[in-house]
Amino acid sequence: MDQSDSPPLKASSMDNLVRAMSYLVLVQKNRMSQNDTCIYDGEDTKFKIDYESNTYNIYQFLNNHPGGVNYVKPYESKDVAQSMRRYDHSKAAYYLLKEYQQGGRKKDEDDLERLVDWNKPMLSQVGKLGTKYSEWVISPVDRRLRLFDSDLLEYLTITPWYVVPMIWIPIIIYLAVIGTKKYIHITKDVSPCIPVVLSISEGIVLWTLIEYSLHRWVFHMEPSGKSKLMIYFHFAIHGLHHKVPFDSRRLVFPPFPAAIITFTIYKLTSLFFCDSTHLLVIAGGLLGYVVYDMIHFYLHHGAPDENSYFYHLKRYHNQHHFAHHNSGFGISSVFWDKIFGTALHLRKLAKSIKW
Repeated sequence: MDQSDSPPLKASSMDNLVRAMSYLVLVQKNRMSQNDTCIYDGEDTKFKIDYESNTYNIYQFLNNHPGGVNYVKPYESKDVAQSMRRYDHSKAAYYLLKEYQQGGRKKDEDDLERLVDWNKPMLSQVGKLGTKYSEWVISPVDRRLRLFDSDLLEYLTITPWYVVPMIWIPIIIYLAVIGTKKYIHITKDVSPCIPVVLSISEGIVLWTLIEYSLHRWVFHMEPSGKSKLMIYFHFAIHGLHHKVPFDSRRLVFPPFPAAIITFTIYKLTSLFFCDSTHLLVIAGGLLGYVVYDMIHFYLHHGAPDENSYFYHLKRYHNQHHFAHHNSGFGISSVFWDKIFGTALHLRKLAKSIKW
């Protein structure tokens, strides 16, 4: 960036900080798109299929298709109605297909998107959906979503994947170092290596249970439709991810709400863990969280090799998103799904999926 592109700086450190934040907000605002429909123009960005006398350009969807590119490519310029029925596509799949209709999405009476205005911030609109909210939020679309009218608030909700390790890894290291010193000070243990490693490992295992519990009982609670506040809360913490699952800016947890959850967990776990190991357990839990968020991003945008651990997880998570919303809550592991009886069973495929 040229020096001329930078905001002028004042002598005051506070002024510098405010100006820097304002500049970042301006940059982010320029990057964010107000989006009513997805655009697929140009001869090199077309992959057309037919369904019930309509033509759809699914070029943008190819790499996101849960069944992989290799299952879709043979159907270019062909009618897919019979194949979609044969492969038992979900209701979400048929709904998502509307996004790619040539000439733009047709807003008929059955289209839930007619209930909202995608040119306006979404959080202020979802409350009015009432009993329609639960159906609308699990009916996916392929577009970017603006949450707040305020540019600053919107900026704070947009989180590139690399921000998570950049912020939390230094904190994890700090907690591990301070926690080790505290353990030695309290226990007088001259060989703390094994207890320290065990405590951090305990935190990692604890995180997997927290991950499952948050996802199942908090993120997937179902607002009755009578409480606008509960709808706002649900949409802000997780509903938006199911609504716009391909928005790469909203796949990892923003630092501010993550910090609130971390502080809450810190206070709660202090009731159950001894003072000598508490910080080490928290360090392990945060490490588990960072790994979880990186895995979650990869499951949406990565292309894992056949029969690998992440290949199974990607198939598993896609089923959760597009077919079985009330099962398959594990992201980094399916262990707790098996324990609590919410595990998904993936069918055997004739050939491997290529994303």
